[in-house]
Amino acid sequence: MPHDDSIFFRRESRRSYLDKPVDPETLQRIYEKVRWSPSCNNNQPWRMVFVARGGIHHRAFAEALADGNQWAAAAPILIAVCGRRADDYSREDNPVEYYQFDCGLATMSLLLAAVDEGLMAHPMAGYSAPKVKAALEIPEDFEVLCVVSLGYKGPLESLDDITRKKDESPRTRKPQGEVICEGLWKF
Repeated sequence: MPHDDSIFFRRESRRSYLDKPVDPETLQRIYEKVRWSPSCNNNQPWRMVFVARGGIHHRAFAEALADGNQWAAAAPILIAVCGRRADDYSREDNPVEYYQFDCGLATMSLLLAAVDEGLMAHPMAGYSAPKVKAALEIPEDFEVLCVVSLGYKGPLESLDDITRKKDESPRTRKPQGEVICEGLWKF
């Protein structure tokens, strides 16, 4: 099936950012789009800390990134996506930790809001949660579930060779039949 130009197909997790700040009005629109993310029982458990490059906490936040994610320090904004079990909606008949799922929904809203605003956002799992918590003074009962870089897409030439090769690789997905079936479980 050919890809159209919908927001879903324009979303990318690339690694090069322009040295251009994101203006406050754009950030406010992104905040509002994230705020309207769906959540179980409308608990809205996500807490996102946006940290602009050049601010006093940005350096410590960037130092918490894994070696393979140091490219993200060049992004105009780093974001810590946090949640805590106390904000969960729970059911005795289904022990799913919905707060984590809901934080994932809000993160996807963030990623799509970025595309909608002409930006790029890249979620990452490579970071030291204790270092992020210390850098941003995140309370102990909250978990850092994900970090995201945000900014304007930059040129591949600004990346080191290994990172540039990752971004030059074609985007791929598993075939639909490996991730979606109809009726009964048929994987």
